[in-house]
Amino acid sequence: MTKFKKIVSGTLAGCLMASALMMSAGAANVQTYIPSGTAQAAAQNTAQTRTAVKINPQSADIYAEGVPAAFPSEDGKTVYTALSYNGSTYMPLRTVGRWMGKNISWDSASRTVFLSGTTEKSYPCADDDAYHKEGVKYVGATGTATLDKGVKVLVDGKQQTFKNQKGQTIYPLFYRNSIYLPLRNIGELTGMDVTWYSAKAENDVNAIFLRMPLSDSKRAEMETYATNLMKQLLDMRTDTQKFENCESAVKNGSYTDYVITDKAAAMAALDSIKRKAQTIRSGMTEQANPIRYYNSSLMNELDFLINNADTVMDRVKNGRVVVGSSNPNASVVDQTAVMFGADDTMLDCERMVRMLRQNMDRLF
Repeated sequence: MTKFKKIVSGTLAGCLMASALMMSAGAANVQTYIPSGTAQAAAQNTAQTRTAVKINPQSADIYAEGVPAAFPSEDGKTVYTALSYNGSTYMPLRTVGRWMGKNISWDSASRTVFLSGTTEKSYPCADDDAYHKEGVKYVGATGTATLDKGVKVLVDGKQQTFKNQKGQTIYPLFYRNSIYLPLRNIGELTGMDVTWYSAKAENDVNAIFLRMPLSDSKRAEMETYATNLMKQLLDMRTDTQKFENCESAVKNGSYTDYVITDKAAAMAALDSIKRKAQTIRSGMTEQANPIRYYNSSLMNELDFLINNADTVMDRVKNGRVVVGSSNPNASVVDQTAVMFGADDTMLDCERMVRMLRQNMDRLF
């Protein structure tokens, strides 16, 4: 079934195998300054502070300002994942700069990362089609990384000390040509609250939510908006289920097609979906983070239903509409008609409420 978005998880990291002193601009994902000085002495000092450590993929879904987080390279041709080491989650430096709205540079002489100046903040989205094109490289988090106690991180000239939740000092990692910094500390430096949600059921998932603080009144206002939408969409969903129930299995040679056979009921359901979608859409307004992303998706999905309902009704009335098939040739399926039985709007509304409540509980 064609969806408006691809929900994907995991985006992927990398490990520095060469000396930090010899790290290239591409390896660090930052601009590199070539120093003068005694390379041999510096290399000896470097070796004393570097330790190979076992790392694992991050087991939680990560949301930054309501957006499912992605960790792309600067050119978008490589997508990394967050990784886990010793109970802490780490994220690639390139995305640190984007979240913080800072320029990034690396001085190999002092082995210092600089985050400075002001650029537009952005939150790369895992659902972005740009990260799912042919040729995009995905880098997983397995094996070993290099923990380096000698690397300094300066934000606007102020050196940062990173600590885990136990108050213990933790250090940057190098993994597959990228520097990694602790996600919780970066969220806090950016001014975001950081909340960890632990899975509570078999089909539940862990999640990390990072968002700018919301006042109680603003959060209540957004939740009222989202839960009212949920009620209206649940009502519209009864019609999408009626539309789905109008199909029957029909043999087509060696394949089985699922064809709309109860045409009168299907057209009535489509007409009702269109009218309810129009009512819901007219009451929707632009929203701020952390629900902006899902609210915009909902608007697009409702516009799709409104704009295509008459066309699908005409095809149901005058033709043969296939909404599923065992035929591997996907072109036999009317993908536009499929969307009228899909749960996309409900899923996005559920995610909207999850972003506000900072949990992964299912709502419908």
